[in-house]
Amino acid sequence: MMSRQVTRQTERRKLGLYLHIPFCKARCLYCDFLSTGGSEYEERKRYVEALCREIEACAPIAESYIVTTIFVGGGTPSYLEAALMETVFETVCRIFDVDRDAEITIEGNPDSLTTERLLTYRALGINRLSIGLQSANDDILKMLGRVHNDVQFLAAYEDARKAGFSNINVDIMSGLPGEDRDSYIRTLEQVLQLCPEHISAYSLMVEEGTPLAQNKLLLSKIPGEEEDRQRYVLTKELLQQYGYERYEISNYAKPGSACRHNIVYWTGGEYLGVGLGAASCLTFYGTGRKRQKVRFRGTERMEMYMKYFCSGNRIPEKETVTSMFPEEDFENKESFLHFLTNTCEEFSFLTQKDEMEEFMFLGLRMMQGISRTEFRERFRVELESVYGPVLQTYRENGLLLEWDDRLFLSDRGIDVSNVVMADFFL
Repeated sequence: MMSRQVTRQTERRKLGLYLHIPFCKARCLYCDFLSTGGSEYEERKRYVEALCREIEACAPIAESYIVTTIFVGGGTPSYLEAALMETVFETVCRIFDVDRDAEITIEGNPDSLTTERLLTYRALGINRLSIGLQSANDDILKMLGRVHNDVQFLAAYEDARKAGFSNINVDIMSGLPGEDRDSYIRTLEQVLQLCPEHISAYSLMVEEGTPLAQNKLLLSKIPGEEEDRQRYVLTKELLQQYGYERYEISNYAKPGSACRHNIVYWTGGEYLGVGLGAASCLTFYGTGRKRQKVRFRGTERMEMYMKYFCSGNRIPEKETVTSMFPEEDFENKESFLHFLTNTCEEFSFLTQKDEMEEFMFLGLRMMQGISRTEFRERFRVELESVYGPVLQTYRENGLLLEWDDRLFLSDRGIDVSNVVMADFFL
């Protein structure tokens, strides 16, 4: 890994890097992610060329950061050929300084986690694997349009261990069409017998515009809200018995194995997303304690993305970006403006109100909740002066608990977390 000499003035900050690989063998019926199924090799190759051009376009700001987490998400990143993944990582390591202890995660589907790809990932320094199981019931998997079966999952998990992965996450879902209590317990028990370091347990969300949302037969087979809540309680109790600590609403980990990259999102850290439609949020500092946070993302249109970054001719209106940027003399302002005008399609500068809202509704997703002291230090105002009435209401009805400096949701509060968090929008 290349290292750089930096002065105290440009001391590097921690950065989470997200790499979006949008390709899938086929789209699942419930998926509303930005992904595409059934691509040809040439399209994947051209996408990687464009992705590397975008990574190279990040050079003006790269020297301000040291990358402490990388997350390769999708789509199905394991669908990408091993040689193409090597090209992506070679470019990342050429442009960015990656911490030697960085957590580097890749998502994979069991049918595409071949021995060759797993060994390539380890050779590239990828040290965390996230496998999408969803259910151990083959009938349910087929019904959802998943392209793997349970035998393939078990084989992929075993091969990952043999390849040297000592930090594995398994994704499971509850509330699936045709799922009963016994079926869900079998999925849980199978995963627990494997002892992965991390388990993400989500409840199925029926999103508008997905094939699932249009399928009345499958919708009729989805367990009711009370049944799904019982699965949720069962998950928490069973995983706790097996030594998993719940650290976020849907995430459980063995001690020391919480996903560091996702914690960057939930705690307001800086992250940079590259690839089709990937989102970013960076902070730039001025004189004194002045700072400006900006959120931006690239295009969500595949043909435009590859055209812009393969040809290198993307030049949006620089005046628009410049006029929106604060007048203060922020560090690396010109480098950042150059970067924005050559990489992003959509951007917004966050107000203090925006940041306060994110601090609350993202922080309260975590079991440790939020800190009064951190709120005061970040925003130079007391938490009660902004959210006093809301906090009082939820403390009184037992949905919000307080311990020393921290506020966090109770078990009942987590059950209705969407309602609670909506009240923290100012």
